[in-house]
Amino acid sequence: MRNFQKKPISLLLLFMLAFTCSAIQLKTKNLIVSISDNGEITSIVRSDGKKIAQFHLSTDLSGCKVLGIVHSRKSEDGSFIVEKRLVNDSLRASCMVTEHFIPTTNSIRCELTIEGEGEPWGTRIDTKLTYPIRPDETRIWTTWGAPQFDSLKVPVCLKRNLIKVEPPASDKAHYWIDPLIPVPFTDATYYYGAPSFQYDNMAVGFIPNLENLICIPLASIFEEKEDAGLTIALSPEDNIINLTMKTTADGSITFSRLHNRISNKNTVRFSFDLIAHQNDWRCGIAWMKSRYPEYFIPENKLVNQMGGTSAYSSYSMESMNFDVEKMKKMAFTVNWQASFDFPYMGMYLPPVQRYEKWKRFGGDLITIAGMDDFARKYREKGFYVLNYFNVTEFGSNVKYPPFSTIVQKPDSELWRDCNDILYAKFEKAILPMPENCLKDPKLKNAIIPVPYYTWENGIAMDCGDSVYSNFLVEQAHRHVAEIPNSFGICIDRFDWFRMFNERADDGISWFEGKPVRSLVSSWKKLSPKLSAIMHGANKVIFANNHYKRIDLLRDVDGLFDEFTYCGNALNLTAFMCIGKTALGWTDNAETVRHEGGDSFFQKYLYMGVFPMCPFPNNDHSISQSQDVDQFYLDYGPLMNLMQGREWVLKPHVIKASDDLARVNLFKVKGGYSIPVVYGRKDNIEVVLNDVDGLNDGFKCLAWHPGSQLPVAIKYRKTGKTFILNVPLKRGCAMLDLKNQE
Repeated sequence: MRNFQKKPISLLLLFMLAFTCSAIQLKTKNLIVSISDNGEITSIVRSDGKKIAQFHLSTDLSGCKVLGIVHSRKSEDGSFIVEKRLVNDSLRASCMVTEHFIPTTNSIRCELTIEGEGEPWGTRIDTKLTYPIRPDETRIWTTWGAPQFDSLKVPVCLKRNLIKVEPPASDKAHYWIDPLIPVPFTDATYYYGAPSFQYDNMAVGFIPNLENLICIPLASIFEEKEDAGLTIALSPEDNIINLTMKTTADGSITFSRLHNRISNKNTVRFSFDLIAHQNDWRCGIAWMKSRYPEYFIPENKLVNQMGGTSAYSSYSMESMNFDVEKMKKMAFTVNWQASFDFPYMGMYLPPVQRYEKWKRFGGDLITIAGMDDFARKYREKGFYVLNYFNVTEFGSNVKYPPFSTIVQKPDSELWRDCNDILYAKFEKAILPMPENCLKDPKLKNAIIPVPYYTWENGIAMDCGDSVYSNFLVEQAHRHVAEIPNSFGICIDRFDWFRMFNERADDGISWFEGKPVRSLVSSWKKLSPKLSAIMHGANKVIFANNHYKRIDLLRDVDGLFDEFTYCGNALNLTAFMCIGKTALGWTDNAETVRHEGGDSFFQKYLYMGVFPMCPFPNNDHSISQSQDVDQFYLDYGPLMNLMQGREWVLKPHVIKASDDLARVNLFKVKGGYSIPVVYGRKDNIEVVLNDVDGLNDGFKCLAWHPGSQLPVAIKYRKTGKTFILNVPLKRGCAMLDLKNQE
């Protein structure tokens, strides 16, 4: 991002600015925008030459107005700069705002800087786009848990494609709707990852089962008849504390950035791009992946081998009855170890010798050597183990307030009681409950903050505290050194990142009229340190990210999502993992039975996510049963074809003729795989259009659920288009495409 420092404006420059034209045009390869001298985009011209008038896009600060002259100029590099001073009378605050509009190879980019004057303050920062929609034709799409729409205004042909899956009891927690279908504009509010924290609705322990969540900050508008689309995409590199996206039925989209601090000590920076493209939902997310690959491509490619069904189990592989071949037929690959080897949350490897025993959280005794041996047994059978990690929770049976008399202990012994080390070393890392939320007046202004309690009476922590952060970094170093047979860690409970530490200051956040530290900031500071350690040792980092935001995943290789049995969470996880491995959670066998095994598995295939499988000693997740095990065996060969998959995001690359099934296209090692699901006939045609690297005479096999062997698929070619004749069984086929050697 360019840094334009504020400089005194000379009289000559003021004279020149007085004669600046009232509007300017910026051009990129397939888009022309007209920008007024006050920084509003007033129209766009697409590559097909069509002008979209009555189009408006501007960024405003809530409650603020322009004071004085707006200065604008065109730079020698072809970009356009607008500078203005804003004042907020109610807050008695002001700032200088600079909007820098830059034509890039494939977008018009706006880089926004806000420099405060005087004391810190905050307000909502809105970027609003207004589009002249045609109600019967214009569509909108984003990376949502589920599209929000007015069912009365959805055409019949579109309703047929909005596949809904819900159990007989209509349990909303297990509801799923196809998220790849653009819908008409409607009045709706979407939250980036989760609703923001509020005093009157703390919602601690957030579960991402809401429909109106988005995980990547973009929105795409489509005109099907003209094969045209337009995307506004916000940068995941920005310091977004909280974000909402509001849409209206008459065609507006407003991104509102919340809780950013404006002051003379820090410059607020945001950026977004406008991208013109074809009428395909893939285009906007493809641009985002190309522009910000570090958020979508795993740093450690080892994670691609871990695609498969998974477990969260304490099972140690010691039983002679364990059927390795059966688990491989179920596509099993990964166990996130749920043996709770740690003595309490946060102390994942106590400071002891390799063979020294301690009482683990699970109750019996364990050693570091035993933990490594656990992972070794899985490795020897061809499976992977991930160790448990958590950066936001600490202890068990934490006492508050602490004991009135604290017995002095040497540092080497403090770890044995979580209360000792907590109050001796990590007191400043305690995430405090806001005083506005404390009902007992005796607890207000307490010297030691009142904690949030969590599982087994542990407490929430702020990993932005330097002492606690260093402790977590040291724990990561020890994992690498002491457990070589483990393949990495899975970090639990991202939902705490929604919170604010009102006893700390990150320099950029502003909540309820005061400086705070957002735990989003805390994580973004810690994350690269963990990455350097784990990736430097060829280990992977998975996350159980209740908080569904792509900007939190820069250093994360894959997701192990605890809530994909909620359809909305499944969709969000899939979008964040278009280039990463996505492991999902199955809460119990009843979920599979109620939905129906075929429906359950087909949505996972379609979204490129692997469901957790039945496994011995699974913790609060699916157990083994003959009927549901059979579904996993039926679909195991199909799921194997997704290992290492990456979504193909080329426009119009695949479709099912007459929309008789739902299809997706994945790039895999040596070729492509295609899930064909929810078919409405026994035989359909799948159309592939200009697939990169797919040669004439490629081999196509179809795997069907419950079949032991695949069948060869016939196809014909027209130009760059291949038309595949696909037989379906149980409404499904998984296609395996490979070029002939």
